Amino acid sequence: MTRTISTARRSILLGTAAITLMAANMSAARATDSNVKIKCWRHYADCRYGQIHMVSAEPADGSGKGKTPLVCLHQSPTSGDYYREFQMLMARDRLVICPDTSGYGGSDHPTSVPTMADLGGAMVEAFVNMGYGKNAPGTKSMGPLDWLGFHTGNYVITEVVAQRPDLVRRLIMPSIPYYAASEREAKRVQFAQPRPYFTDPDYVGKSFKDAVIDSKSPLPKERLLDFFVERLRAGPESWWGFGAVFRYDADAALAKIKQDVLLPIMSLETLAEPTRVAAKLMKNAKSVTMIDMPGLNGNNWQTSPEKILDAIKPWLDKA
Repeated sequence: MTRTISTARRSILLGTAAITLMAANMSAARATDSNVKIKCWRHYADCRYGQIHMVSAEPADGSGKGKTPLVCLHQSPTSGDYYREFQMLMARDRLVICPDTSGYGGSDHPTSVPTMADLGGAMVEAFVNMGYGKNAPGTKSMGPLDWLGFHTGNYVITEVVAQRPDLVRRLIMPSIPYYAASEREAKRVQFAQPRPYFTDPDYVGKSFKDAVIDSKSPLPKERLLDFFVERLRAGPESWWGFGAVFRYDADAALAKIKQDVLLPIMSLETLAEPTRVAAKLMKNAKSVTMIDMPGLNGNNWQTSPEKILDAIKPWLDKA
């Protein structure tokens, strides 16, 4: 597998030795209770906006080579780190790759307000440059991948499907942000607005208080701080992902899916019912399997990732 870190980017961030040390530290910090030792590392792949940052994990003994790698795409305005706990469990028997969508986490930002086609296209370019899909440059193709999304991540996936179906084997799409065309503009106005970083001197402090100090979330404060920092990293353009979602022709995009699809319905998620509606639009999918996950919501990716893994892993492992 070709993992691209350009000389310029490498020199800005860290030396090669430091990168190796960081990867080792990440492996130790993210160890699981399993006897399987996990190898975890950061890397970059080139795309139209510069580079996409990723964190990958797999069994250190190489035992995951026979399984199709899984790519996990995050919601806005977080990053691939959202899946940290889930990734460490799933990586016990396969390669699991968690990229940051362009403009989020450690990935380079789009040069102007992106469409979903732009975000999906950048992700396509990154994985083709890593050697996946047909006619990958400079190497024998490593074949397709399995893709998992959450909120915004699901629509980045549908664009990967539309633009390069050879990159996709199976799809897992919990919590699809589907709204009818007549509702999307109102949702865009509600969610896709610039944040007042430079006009309200109290904005960051109030946001921190709400998201971390006074949060009712069951997550540890340290993990809430991680999410808050990732949102700040997206900067003034943090709303761009929301804008792409609500300008997207989701009806047409969902109809283009031809792969096997798993829809885990988290009953406490705000997007549970929109996901059920989206399922009806996947008329050309090879198969659509819906499973109910009562009592679960987005927090469970961090608090009890084993519940999500137990629900989806048997489906992924089917021949």
